[in-house]
Amino acid sequence: MSEALYPRFSDSEFARRHAAARAMMAAEGVDVIAVFGDSGISRHNHADVHYLSGFLGNRNNYAVLPAKGEPVLFVQSHNHVPNAREAASIRTESGRLDSAVTIARHLTDLGLKNATLGYVGNVPVQNYLTWQKELPGWKFKDVSAAFRTLRLVKSSEEIDWLKKGAALTDAALQALIDNIRPGQREYELGAIVETAALNAGGLPHLCYLASTPQDGAGACVPRQNLSSRVVTQGDVVNTEISISWWGYSGQMHRPIFIGAGPNDLYKKLWDTALESYTRCVNVLKPGATSEDILDAAEVIAGRGFTINDGFLHGFGIGLLPPSIGTREAKRGIPKPPFT
Repeated sequence: MSEALYPRFSDSEFARRHAAARAMMAAEGVDVIAVFGDSGISRHNHADVHYLSGFLGNRNNYAVLPAKGEPVLFVQSHNHVPNAREAASIRTESGRLDSAVTIARHLTDLGLKNATLGYVGNVPVQNYLTWQKELPGWKFKDVSAAFRTLRLVKSSEEIDWLKKGAALTDAALQALIDNIRPGQREYELGAIVETAALNAGGLPHLCYLASTPQDGAGACVPRQNLSSRVVTQGDVVNTEISISWWGYSGQMHRPIFIGAGPNDLYKKLWDTALESYTRCVNVLKPGATSEDILDAAEVIAGRGFTINDGFLHGFGIGLLPPSIGTREAKRGIPKPPFT
């Protein structure tokens, strides 16, 4: 297990996380947690598992943390175990044919009886039913929200990783700006972005792109599936790009204009977006409320526009809270308001 192979947080950082998770377990009344992850959203559905183990995996995997004793990572695909052991910070075992059965036997071997298992994430119902069968007398509790609350406040090491993800995202966008040309297809633009990310040691997270004429636009938001549409002179390419430093991502939304500047409507859209962003940043400080964010967004409706997504949300490590929209769009309005 070599630190030179993959980035890894310090031992003290993982010790802090495990201690925080165990304090949460005590507060929730659970004896052990099984933290689930899958490879969805470019493996960012593994964020909870990564938090305890440092492993970003494929397939369905679990990190199991008892109140006392060592944590164990159970990797579903047997041929993925060697690489998981290289990357993970905790003991790693094969989940064998059925990780739920393997975990149940592991808990039994720990000597736990009639205990409470807390689960985190979108545990498959088949796994849940297996635990009910294999662990008679046990209780089960969803502690996903409590666990993810631990992850909302980032450590200094995590902030450093987020900065790296942001820098990788900036660089990938710049590579696209430098290399985009009329005649390319949208999926070729995606290759530019992802190649830049991989060449810099980052991991592609999101690469959503939509090219469209400025007049009579045919796409409102970047496409999640890149099309074969050919970019032409005068187009605008709307982007949503996220590159991660091993699970810690930046995010960038920028329009790129091809061979011609923005028309009057796009200039007004840009000015409105920039002003609403600036207002939001200016109120984002300790003590700010969700109402302050909604107030900052009022400029959007005031200029005759709306949004087709959130106005403000968390990002970077598989977390979206807080997710706030606008009053005019009538969604993403926290009730009651929160600080």
